[in-house]
Amino acid sequence: MRRRTELARSLRWLPASVAGFTVLLWTAFSVASGEPRIPSPKTAATPRRETSSPRTIALDAVARTSRVQLLVDDFRARLSIPNAVVVSIVAKNALVVSVERIKDQSFALSLEDGFLTTLTDDEAAAVVAHELGHVWIFTHHPYLQTEESANRIALELVSRDTLDRVYGKAWTHVGSKGRLTYFHGE
Repeated sequence: MRRRTELARSLRWLPASVAGFTVLLWTAFSVASGEPRIPSPKTAATPRRETSSPRTIALDAVARTSRVQLLVDDFRARLSIPNAVVVSIVAKNALVVSVERIKDQSFALSLEDGFLTTLTDDEAAAVVAHELGHVWIFTHHPYLQTEESANRIALELVSRDTLDRVYGKAWTHVGSKGRLTYFHGE
């Protein structure tokens, strides 16, 4: 028993070290490529000509996924969501962004790459906050999944203005304005 206690004490630093190493890798990828992982509005509006090698493109995808995963993990902690949420950035998602329950009480957050690259950091945070609102609702009984409820949870983490901008970009991305009421009283 004493040996286990000593081992637990000696490994107490491990989670912080792993998180620090992940941030270090993300920063290194950002500096090496010379571009932000989630472009600013100025760079998002300017089309880029891809001249990167397949290896560089793969590293960019890993860096973007890692950055969003760090954001998800931070927001999960702030919302006290114990369930794991695994991020994947995909070429196409019929819903643009979605979250679904997978095995072992975990969830999968899927983001369409073409949409993600149009978002500022604040807007990406709003997308993650909204989707984690759905996870929070699902993990608290009784639950009723609505966009309004997910937005109410998201507003604990991000501003209403940012959430409004994200809806505008999402509707532009899919080519039609939503017809649902997204906030109570609208």
